[in-house]
Amino acid sequence: MAAAGYVLHYWTWMLIGPIGPQLAHRYGLDAATWALLGIAPLLVGVLVRIPAGVLADRLGARIVLPAVSLAAALAVLALAAVDGLPALVAVACVIGVAGAALPAGAAAVVRAVPPGRRGTALSVFAAGMCLAAAAGVAARAVLRVERESGLLVLAGVLLAYALLAVAVLRDGPGPKRRPAEAWSAVTALLRRPVTRHLAVWYGVSCGGIVAVDLYLPAYLHRTYGIDWTPAMLAAAAGMGVAAAAGTFGGWLCQHRAPTTVIGTCFTTLAALLLVLAFDPPLVWVATPALAGVAVALGTAFGSVLALIGRTAPPAQAGTITGVIGAIGSAVGLFPTLLLTAVRDGDGSYAMGLILLASAAIVGARSLRARRGWIGAAVAFPAPAVVASQSATTVVSLAAPQIRAYLGDITAVLAALATRHELAVVCADPAPSGRAGIGLPLVAGLRQHLPKHTILSIVAETPPHPHETAAIAAMIDAGTIPVILVSGADPTPTAMLLAAAVDADQVLHLTHDRVEGLIPVQRLPEADYTAIDAAR
Repeated sequence: MAAAGYVLHYWTWMLIGPIGPQLAHRYGLDAATWALLGIAPLLVGVLVRIPAGVLADRLGARIVLPAVSLAAALAVLALAAVDGLPALVAVACVIGVAGAALPAGAAAVVRAVPPGRRGTALSVFAAGMCLAAAAGVAARAVLRVERESGLLVLAGVLLAYALLAVAVLRDGPGPKRRPAEAWSAVTALLRRPVTRHLAVWYGVSCGGIVAVDLYLPAYLHRTYGIDWTPAMLAAAAGMGVAAAAGTFGGWLCQHRAPTTVIGTCFTTLAALLLVLAFDPPLVWVATPALAGVAVALGTAFGSVLALIGRTAPPAQAGTITGVIGAIGSAVGLFPTLLLTAVRDGDGSYAMGLILLASAAIVGARSLRARRGWIGAAVAFPAPAVVASQSATTVVSLAAPQIRAYLGDITAVLAALATRHELAVVCADPAPSGRAGIGLPLVAGLRQHLPKHTILSIVAETPPHPHETAAIAAMIDAGTIPVILVSGADPTPTAMLLAAAVDADQVLHLTHDRVEGLIPVQRLPEADYTAIDAAR
């Protein structure tokens, strides 16, 4: 339901572009005024995403999403009846409210889906943007509908969706925040490195998809002489490929580290853009390269949304998606503006494609340079729980089972550390090598817990008495030790260590495809409260 709404609202949000030539002819607009008119709803959509996300978390998506649909329907009706340029500009701005469907819909998806499937579900939700773009381009190429009639039909569909959403949507359980708490959460999110990273990745992938949607027909027409109708149908096919790739990106992140997937997509994208910059032969080179660009952008976009879905606490899903969507959409305007400026300057897309390829290379190299910690650090804080009494918890992890979920793991461990004395035992085939997960795990915990001291120790199996004594001293001093041991099963070492330091519980964290991270009790009196809250 939320995904269908996102398709509909994204189409509405981008509505001014397809009917722009008709509006320009009717009101006598020059190119600059037409461009500003098309950008107006995009900018408004960027601005309303943060408050819409906050309201979705506070009031529920069942209220916010129908309200957005109703406002968009009224704006579309006004567009069909408007007469005069000032009124047209005002209506175009109101149409931008449709962009608020992203955080409201994402909040509904995250709260309705089990933890282990949230990432994939949000990547399917993101694919709706590509499907809407494909449908919009195909409709412009095939359908010949009078503007007023088409707008009335769209307004009717939006009103019907608003009624259906009220009847069907149900918000999952979640704490309701007071207004002051909600806006302080926005401020805290803006300060977090994870927000900046995800916003840039969102902007690069989403901005690339928007640029393909807007410029691929013109690129094919001007570079290869293809007629407008086949060029628009080719662009629609490319958007369809990107939609399928977005869903594939969400699935791939269940098996590979998301940052590795995104970095590979950026590297591939840079290489393909460089190929296209030199106007290669259409059939044998340009067509596969354009298909590859669609796959790379769609996979990256789906991976970013999957990462948000996996790590965003349900009570903050709307706010997080709104903040990242707003910043990312602002960043995403860069490819479109760059291609516009370069095309107007020398009449060719070559320099613009080279500059975009350079930006993709910088992004890929940045991910590679930070690969030691960024995968574990890109996660949002799990909710902290006030402890009624302190406890000592030993957590065991097996590297092969959690390598693709380091961000999720560090968020849960950080939540445990707010109420427990904590020690982490991690079984890693390469405990002291760069290929192991020890260094990324420690770096990610330090990002989440800047006021804690976190140290890694490579220990024997079983630990030597001197190592056990050192670990106990660290715990007594408030340090969080991360004990790296060889082998595949960390449980025996964790049990021995728990007995030596008189721990209250041992928890083994593993990942389930449906339920997400699951704590498995290893001692009789395990406390699941912190883990359940963190999930």
